Amino acid sequence: MTVCFNENIYIRTFDERDLSAIYPPKMRKCKDFDGPNNFSIYWNQLLILLHNNKRYDKISLYDNFNPKILKIYQSDILNEILIILYKFIELKYDSITLYYNKYHIKRDKNIVIKLTELYKYIYDL
Repeated sequence: MTVCFNENIYIRTFDERDLSAIYPPKMRKCKDFDGPNNFSIYWNQLLILLHNNKRYDKISLYDNFNPKILKIYQSDILNEILIILYKFIELKYDSITLYYNKYHIKRDKNIVIKLTELYKYIYDL
């Protein structure tokens, strides 16, 4: 089988019986953008800044992240925080990765505290 990438994907199957006349190449539309969505980018930036001590409290959070946008993503952010806390506390993960395995956050007491505080700030929007 062969896949040719372009605006459209063409999938063609080859075999010893040469059934290409019976089964012509299939054409499928490619996604226009196959990267992280807006929420993923926003969330990863927030988490990386938190991890690097660039967001210390509610005021610095609101100074650097638009509260209206935080409100839009509030439930998604809260859900992501709970997932990470679950992985660190209950499942005992040593670390998590972001940006397609490019950025690692190791489990420690400080990151759990920071995530818990961030949860409270976002929840209270």
